[in-house]
Amino acid sequence: MAHHCEVALITCEDWRLHQRKDGRNYVADFIKTLGGNCDLITRAGGVQDLVRPVAGFDKSVLRDIEVSAKLHNAQQIYLINHRNCGAYGVFSSLEAEFEQHKKDLILAREILERQFPDKEIKLYFAELINQEDDIFEIKEIS
Repeated sequence: MAHHCEVALITCEDWRLHQRKDGRNYVADFIKTLGGNCDLITRAGGVQDLVRPVAGFDKSVLRDIEVSAKLHNAQQIYLINHRNCGAYGVFSSLEAEFEQHKKDLILAREILERQFPDKEIKLYFAELINQEDDIFEIKEIS
């Protein structure tokens, strides 16, 4: 029996985006808006392992996506990076941080388009809109 999901989603493993003891879960809320099944692939730094791989981690990410694409028939790949990501470190400004994430997301899309030319790839950024309370808003970027 073939399994079917609509989206393979790659995002950071940061606890602030996922299930929290206060009940918030920004990634789960985002997935619910998709209206379909989703394979969730979490990596420290989101797409960072694809664009600046260390010790073959890019192969691990590509394998996870391949499982989702081939075994679960995912037709789309969504990439979500986020503001204030510890795996990325400190930036001189919010603009510099966003530009680095955007550059990495675009490069990751190019890499994935070569590996999975028949898949639609969308880019998102989880903006930290209230740092004191770790409130994020996930928005599509172009």
